[in-house]
Amino acid sequence: MMIRKLIALVSLSLAASPASVLAQSQGQTSGTTGSKSTFSYSVQSTYGVTTSANSNPNFIVDNEAVLLLKQGSFVTNKFGDDSGNAKAVFTATPTGGGVDLQGITGKNLLLIDDGTMFRSSIRSVDPENYNSEYGGVASGSALATHTSTVVVEKSETTFSQSFATSF
Repeated sequence: MMIRKLIALVSLSLAASPASVLAQSQGQTSGTTGSKSTFSYSVQSTYGVTTSANSNPNFIVDNEAVLLLKQGSFVTNKFGDDSGNAKAVFTATPTGGGVDLQGITGKNLLLIDDGTMFRSSIRSVDPENYNSEYGGVASGSALATHTSTVVVEKSETTFSQSFATSF
C-alpha cells in the first residue's frame, strides 16, 4: 500500500510539473524595420577630337585633328533651374523603368583658338602597287567632338530585424 501511495505521489508531482512551468513562462519580442531610398546623378561633359579612316591597301589615308581652346572657355553643369527647382520622377513597368529629369542644365562655352585644325587626306598608291581586287573606295575624317552624359541611379533598401526570447 505504501508503494502505491508513493507511486501516486510521484505521478501527481510529474503531472503538476508542466503546468507550473507553463505558469512561469515569459516571452519577449522586439524588432526594427526601415527603408532607405538613394538617388544619385552625374553629368559628364567631354570635348576632344577624333579621326577615322576606312580604306584598303590601294589608298593612303592621313588624318590630323588639333583643337586648341582659348582662355575663358568653360563647362558647367548644375542640378536645379534658375529658381533652384529640380525634379526626378521614376517610373517602373514590368519590362523596365525610366526617369523624367527636370532642372538639369549645362552651360558650355568653347572658344576655339588659333592653331586649331582638322585635316583629312586620301591618296591612291603608286600605279604599280595598285591591286584591282580591292577596288577604289576609301574615306577619312577629322573632327571635334562634344559628349554630355547623364547617369541616374535610384535604389531602394529595406530591412527587418526581430528578436524573440522565451523562458
